[in-house]
Amino acid sequence: MANMVGLRPRRPGTDDDGGGAQDRLTGPLHAVDGVAGRAAAEQHTDVQALCGEWVQVVPVEDVPDDAGLCPACQYGD
Repeated sequence: MANMVGLRPRRPGTDDDGGGAQDRLTGPLHAVDGVAGRAAAEQHTDVQALCGEWVQVVPVEDVPDDAGLCPACQYGD
């Protein structure tokens, strides 16, 4: 099954407060296992990305245009 993508929730005081397309989520994108990602999306829960970061699965149309993929998710760690 294909991987899904997720964004990490913003951390107050750590991430800039510039907002953007996702006011409460921030990039980069993280790859999420397809089975776990679908379950998390249906239940609206966080899921662990391939790199270990906890993210929320987002629909493709909600992905900011300038969001790149996490290097650890892309190349493995």
